[in-house]
Amino acid sequence: MTFIQRFRRIICLNLAKVYVAWAETHLFRDEPAKALKNCARALALDPHIVDAYVQRGRAHYRLGAYAEALADYDAALALAPKTPSIYINRGLAHHALGNSVEAVGDFNWAIYLDPHQPLAYNHRGLTDEALGNYLGAIADYTQAIALAPHLAICYANRARVRMLRGDLAGALRDLRHYLALATGLIHSERTAIETTMADLLKQLGGESSASMA
Repeated sequence: MTFIQRFRRIICLNLAKVYVAWAETHLFRDEPAKALKNCARALALDPHIVDAYVQRGRAHYRLGAYAEALADYDAALALAPKTPSIYINRGLAHHALGNSVEAVGDFNWAIYLDPHQPLAYNHRGLTDEALGNYLGAIADYTQAIALAPHLAICYANRARVRMLRGDLAGALRDLRHYLALATGLIHSERTAIETTMADLLKQLGGESSASMA
């Protein structure tokens, strides 16, 4: 490779990284279609840039194109097979497609590679729910909370499963934590949670009265 060829190669690689950075910005702005275009530009310049496949997978996922997202994560993992975050993303795509067994496998791999990934436990909990494994789901949400106690969504997820299992007091505690941490909720979401909490309190009051009768 001549000096000029090497120089052109460096320019292409740097420009590809710029396109990937723009794609991330577009995803932050919730503009997945624009992110797709920039990822395509990046991959045209460098077909081996892992993050371009990852960001394109995220964009496809946002657009509901889960099979396309899965293909992008497959490509990313072929280049970087020991990256926990990519397994988490691919697991979410599998979950969205109803591939629960494959999703659990990906979350398991992410946890094997890095056991301190709270989202891997949270997302595996979602798949546990889909499989009807409620005790497993609660265990996963609890582990996610232990690793990231300020991750609000884990409390909401655990509250949902606790309600399904009849643990109303536990669900109420989790919803209180969720409201305290989820500062970005819109009014209607907060009202819905508060209404659910009020219903739980009524049921718990009724149970207490019945036990005293």
